[in-house]
Amino acid sequence: MRLEGMIMLVLVLATLGIFTWSCWNKIKILLAAKKDGSRFDSVFKRVELMLSYAIGQKSMFKEPGPGLMHALIFWGFLILLFRSISVVGEAFAPGWSIFWFFRPLENGYNAAKDVTELTVLVMVGTAFFRRWVLKPWRITQSRDAELILTLIGTLMVTDFLYDGARFAAAPELPDAAYAVVGAGVGRLLALAEPGEGTLAALGHASYWIHCLVLFFFLNYLPYSKHMHVLTSLPNVFFGNLKAGRPLTPIADIENQEAFGASKVEEFTWKQLLDVYTCTECGRCMTNCPTSLTEKVLRPKELTERHKHHLYAKMPVMLGKKKPEDVPETLVEASKWQAIWDCTTCRSCEENCPLLIEYVDRIVELRRYLMLMEADMPKELGTTLRGLENKSNPWGLAMGDRAKWALEAGIPTFAEKPDAEYLFYLGCAGSYDDRSIKVARAIAELLKQAEVSFAILGAEEGCCGDSARRLGNEYLFQMQAQANIETLNGYGIKKVITMCPHGYQVFKNEYPQFGGRYEVFHHTELLATLVKEGKLKPAREIQETVTFHDSCYLGRYNDVYDAPRDVLDEIPGLKRVEMERCREGGFCCGAGGGRVWMEEKEPRINQLRVSQAMEVKPDSIVSACPFCLMMFKDAIADKGCEDTLKAVDLAELLARSCRQD
Repeated sequence: MRLEGMIMLVLVLATLGIFTWSCWNKIKILLAAKKDGSRFDSVFKRVELMLSYAIGQKSMFKEPGPGLMHALIFWGFLILLFRSISVVGEAFAPGWSIFWFFRPLENGYNAAKDVTELTVLVMVGTAFFRRWVLKPWRITQSRDAELILTLIGTLMVTDFLYDGARFAAAPELPDAAYAVVGAGVGRLLALAEPGEGTLAALGHASYWIHCLVLFFFLNYLPYSKHMHVLTSLPNVFFGNLKAGRPLTPIADIENQEAFGASKVEEFTWKQLLDVYTCTECGRCMTNCPTSLTEKVLRPKELTERHKHHLYAKMPVMLGKKKPEDVPETLVEASKWQAIWDCTTCRSCEENCPLLIEYVDRIVELRRYLMLMEADMPKELGTTLRGLENKSNPWGLAMGDRAKWALEAGIPTFAEKPDAEYLFYLGCAGSYDDRSIKVARAIAELLKQAEVSFAILGAEEGCCGDSARRLGNEYLFQMQAQANIETLNGYGIKKVITMCPHGYQVFKNEYPQFGGRYEVFHHTELLATLVKEGKLKPAREIQETVTFHDSCYLGRYNDVYDAPRDVLDEIPGLKRVEMERCREGGFCCGAGGGRVWMEEKEPRINQLRVSQAMEVKPDSIVSACPFCLMMFKDAIADKGCEDTLKAVDLAELLARSCRQD
């Protein structure tokens, strides 16, 4: 074997050995983590997801310029893998190529390879300019990122110099006609008229520097934020495919001794894979309500803290250190306030290019604090007592639930057991004065369309959304099971909700406990009734409105068109879109139980109202009691009640459909 081949063999074996050892330690951590068996279904769908997001870089193009830059570097890296194999192989057989078996393919690849390398080099320069000059707010300056970019740039330059030295010494080489950039470098070198020995030395130096950088790069990846190069494909493949992305229940909760995550090893293997995979790009913060209102929670920083904590604890988890050697707990690493800041809107997940899941991790931390430590924001004490004792967050009398509806003559299922639909009012629709007006409008429309419906009245309980998102899974399961027992007792098959949070729970989370129903948000049913001609909006409403997409209706359940279809059928109504709408909609600030907690200035709901005011509407239209509450308060805080109103879609439709 040639000396070069022997040296290369030693380097390759050492590189692969160290790389395997580094990766195996991280894999052992995943294997020892909590199980998550729900990630192995729908293989073809998962492959499609991987091709779209991990390979196709789908999410990156939400920011076209930076997205294209990253995509070109990534795609270039994939294309150049073949070149890397060929370069290593040349140490054993000079002139060898991975495409040795078919010369036309090799020629075509050489041409594509050179264009790709030049493109990657330009994009690396663009990335440096962006980091050093433009300095986007979501990007954290780091030596790690700069080192990776330098290594990538060095690989491109050394490959050009290696080819250039070869082509300058032997311009007749067949691949010189195709490797156009390398050939151009060769012509420039030839102009300097270097000696044959100088060209040979340059070629050898470029070759070995290229190989050493390549091997160093491979072994640096498991210890850098660019580990996503290795984990992005599996992380996207194992993404959450469940409709509505319901939270995972605590199984057999009555017999559990511990709840939630108090240690990083109590996260599931997928949650730890998420932590490995974070690129620290900050896209999770671009539409995050807490990030944009200067709260403690910034999703990127939370995952960074989890990653640093995991790496600090990894020697303990591998049995190489004692537990006391880790200076902080998982809660301390996460920051207590950050855990409670989250509105669970999932905008972070919507914008993450690698489908990292944040909400489930945060709720696991809340479950631990809530159920094991009773360590929560103090104002939640009153809310939870109301939910536990009276099945509503205000602690109002259960006998008064839906009292207005009974007085209005709306039948209960006890009175009308053959009703087709249950109109589930929820806590807001039963007790909150503003939401009661919306519930009245919905009931009026259902009657006008001759829909057969009834309510549960005093038998209705809280849906449990707030309890679950706040981490009180025990209380949620009690509420869910009680409601399911009541619904199943009446044989109810179809449910109408006026709250997207109730909609999410009934549609996507009650099936976890045996409650399976056909669930309609009121906007969906109203859109169908208008389309079928059972509701005929005729009275003109001369207003300009903008529709706010509730996170739990839109982002969780992909209901974007139905409410807009209803608004577009109302004569005289002009609908304008906010900049942040539909999939890019901005949270009102109420989700995740935040509606029951205090919030420091600047407030999320005030920011959302400011965004709405940019398009100069007469009304902000929502389809969620929580959103309506938040907008009503924000409009009052901003002192613009005379020029801006917060209304529910059902109220506008009822106005337009009234005959009197």
